[in-house]
Order: sequence, then structure tokens, then C-alpha cells
Amino acid sequence: MKKNLLFVHQHYPGQFKHLAPVLAKKHNVHSISLHDMQSEGVIHHQYRITKPTGEDTHDLAKEFEAKVLRGVACADKAYELKSAGFTPDLIIGHPGWGELLYLKEVWPDCKMLSYLEFHYELDDSDIDFDPEEQKGMDVTFLRRKLIGRNASFLMQYELSDYFITPTQFQKNTFPKRISNKINVIHEGIDTNKFKPNENIKIVIDNFNLHEEKKIILFVNRNLEPYRGYHIFMRSLPEIFKNHPDALVIIIGGEGVSYGKAPPKGQTWRQIFLDEVKDSINLSRVLFPGYVKHENLTALMQIASVQVYLTYPFVLSWSLLESLACEQLVVASDTAPVKEVISNNENGFLVNFFDHQEISTKVNEILANPKKFQHIRKNARKKIIENFDLEKICLPRSLELIDKILKDTE
Repeated sequence: MKKNLLFVHQHYPGQFKHLAPVLAKKHNVHSISLHDMQSEGVIHHQYRITKPTGEDTHDLAKEFEAKVLRGVACADKAYELKSAGFTPDLIIGHPGWGELLYLKEVWPDCKMLSYLEFHYELDDSDIDFDPEEQKGMDVTFLRRKLIGRNASFLMQYELSDYFITPTQFQKNTFPKRISNKINVIHEGIDTNKFKPNENIKIVIDNFNLHEEKKIILFVNRNLEPYRGYHIFMRSLPEIFKNHPDALVIIIGGEGVSYGKAPPKGQTWRQIFLDEVKDSINLSRVLFPGYVKHENLTALMQIASVQVYLTYPFVLSWSLLESLACEQLVVASDTAPVKEVISNNENGFLVNFFDHQEISTKVNEILANPKKFQHIRKNARKKIIENFDLEKICLPRSLELIDKILKDTE
């Protein structure tokens, strides 16, 4: 029997881009988000915020107020759906921006499955991982800000009936009373799309990449310390010293996704480039900014090696996609990465802070890339066996949702 499902995500479809269209083939599926984004078979509804945050709001309350405003606007849209006769059997949502706060007030008997991404800890976590980033930071304010951020999350967790998160590392960040209820199921990697391709031809900044033999790739949404940009840049002088013909491609924007902002009027990209610019060949360091996803996939397929560094934080999709493409990855030995990469088996783990160790490993790979073919094969094998979209992750997600829907009958 067809059920009514409602997806809620500020940037829909987000992590539900594969799941929602598949469910729409079997059920009556709607979605709500701040943006007008469509996905196949899903009836989308856009909510609008009509009131800004207050100018006099306490700095520690601004983020919470913003989430309340989103939650109210989302609930108002939900009431419109309710008035039109729509009542969901299950809400599947992301609590990160506050949209789930008041949905149980609209539909008190509806079950809710929350996608949990990360719970902020005040000690031994991402915020105190890098002493360099903490310099000049108001740590007390940051800690209090994260307590407030968690408060909005915890309110939404209390309203949720079921939980899902992509990795064991992420599950482990949550309090026991929550983590005990969390299902670990990744969104999945399309290994039919992300796969090796030796016939790639791509041009970036007038460089014919298929003619280059030593391409080093670094990928992040934004170039910032949280994702190790500063450490990576410090590894480049030693790499160029040993391999002056190396071509470095650094993908990412100049904003800040996580962590503290750079000094006013500056960017982390330029700050750490300036630190090493006199010791590297700038003509062979490319900053294409953001690239289309198909071009990013091509870069993963054609690069000689990719460096991936991260604080103990949410793992990037791009790492798993690169491994699926049989990319050789040199990555930080931080907890989220170690869940995916085993050193010298399907990739290489290095100390996040040791730029010398990074350059040594990259130099070794560039000097003899054929030596590591088995690592490439194992990289893809790991993704297929644990993160494959069609064979592993999507079936597990559908099985969980089927079980929940049966429980609602």
C-alpha cells in the first residue's frame, strides 16, 4: 500500500538525492526545503522566511534564533500541506538547520527518521584538534556557541523516533542515549559512475592533463585548515624539490565551511599560498576554484595521487568517490579516515600535522606509481564492498524505511 512520505532538508535533496526518487516510485513522496529544488517523482514545496534575525539578539542566541525562524517557516508550510489533505506516515529529515523543530506540532502522531551528521564535543574533538587554529580564538565563546548549537539538535532528537548516520565515527560523536538508537547506513557511492577511466582527456588552465605524468590532486569545498589546506601547502616545497615536473591541482573555494574565518580582507587560500610561494613553482599550481562534478570525477580518474586531510569531522564524499576511481590517496590518520582507509592496504595514512611525512609519501608514489597498483585495486574493492550505492547502501536504507512503515501500521 502506498504511504505518504515527507523529506525535509534545507538544501534538498542533499543526502537524500538517491533515496527520495527511489521511494517515489513506490510511495507518495513530498519534500520541503528553503530552495526550489526538484527530484524525480517528488512533489516539492518551498518554504520562505519572512522575518530576519533580530539586530539586538545576543551573539550566543543568533544561531538558535535562525533555526527557530526556519523551523517556524517550515512548520507553516507543513500546515499548508495538512490543510490540503496531506498527512505523512513518515518524515525523513535533517535537523541541522532547524526545520524539524515544530513538525510534530503539526503532525503529532507522525513518525520521524532523522539523519544525524555530527554532535559537537567540547574536548578531544574537532574544535581543539589543531593548536594552530586556536591561536587568537575566543575559545570560551566557541564552546558556548557549540553548546547552543547542540541544544537545537537535542530538541529535534527528542522529537525523532528513528535515527540514521553515514559512518561509525559519526555515530560515536553522539551521547549514548542517542547513539544506541542510530542506524549506520551511508548514502552510498555510485560505483558505476565513479570508476577508473584511462581514456580521460581534460584541459585545465591550458594544461592537457592527459599529457601530464605527475598530477597531485587536493579537493575540498573550501580551502581552509579544517580540511588540512595549510598542512598540504607546506608539503609542496619538498615535493617540487624532488619532482619539479609535478602539477598540483587544488579544487575548492575561498570561503569558510568550518572553523574560524581568516583575518578580515584575507583568505586562507592566499595566506598559506604566500607562506610557501617562494619555494614552489607557482606556474604548476592550479586553483580552478569550484568545478562541475563531471570534471571533478575526471580529475579523480586522471590524477597520480590525491592528498586528503581532515580534522576529526564528517568525512567528505569526494574521498570515497576517489577511492572508487582507484585513486591513490594519501590521507590523515584521523578517526573518520581510518574507518575507510587501512594504511598500505587501500591507501596511505599520515600524521595530519606532519607535512614532511606527506611530501615523502607523495614523492615515493610519483617516483614509482606502478608499484602501487594493488593499492588502487583495493581502494575500489573497499568501496564496492562497503559503500556501493545499488548493492549495499540503498537496499539497507530501503529495508530500514520499510520496517519503520510496517511499525506505523
